[in-house]
Amino acid sequence: MSNINISIDCVVFGFDCDLSLKVLLITKKEDPNSLSKKNNTQIALPGDLIKYDEEFDPAATRILKSLTSIDKIYLKQFAIFSNPNRLKQPKDQVWLRNFRENPEERVITIGYISLVNIQDFVPKASHFADDVIWTNINQIPNLQFDHNEILNTALDFLKKELNHQMSSVLLPKNFTLPQLQKLYEEILDKKIDKRNFRKQILKEGIIVKTDYINKTGRKGKPAVLYQFQEDKMFS
Repeated sequence: MSNINISIDCVVFGFDCDLSLKVLLITKKEDPNSLSKKNNTQIALPGDLIKYDEEFDPAATRILKSLTSIDKIYLKQFAIFSNPNRLKQPKDQVWLRNFRENPEERVITIGYISLVNIQDFVPKASHFADDVIWTNINQIPNLQFDHNEILNTALDFLKKELNHQMSSVLLPKNFTLPQLQKLYEEILDKKIDKRNFRKQILKEGIIVKTDYINKTGRKGKPAVLYQFQEDKMFS
């Protein structure tokens, strides 16, 4: 009977200045020792096996840092993926044979989700990752293993759990109302009525107008900047 391994895959979402929701992906070559031009590059979520003596949360932090250099961010478990055939595709087996001692062994993975302000982090590839890329969630390619399923599950989790505390992490300290509305539209994947959104968000009293102006607003019009009131969000 073969062993069952446990891995962790991290889904890190960020909201960029171009008003799009993005996810952090890594690229890796099928064979790190091959110089062939046919050495295909695979794209995946940052993930790896946990060590025998590791707990899950510290392992998630270690794995994300080892592949992307991103550290000291909040990571939360959102799902477990246990399909026995999740690593059985031929292209996946090619990569596993080059990186794993026992590529045929079953792997159960734990999905972790995180939200970050892209401007606060400069990811750098390391370990078996060749590059780290922020990718628009509407332009996701075919990912390695079952990572498209993991990403879609993370998006569904984010939609269900979305609240103002979570959105405050994705935005800069000072933001415009159009930026806040666009963030919700990106996550929920639907258009929101501008008038109703502003009326509701201001009625809740969780944001406050600042004395700052965004002079690079749409159509060249200055826009008032707002901030979240943390005491209201956590009360």
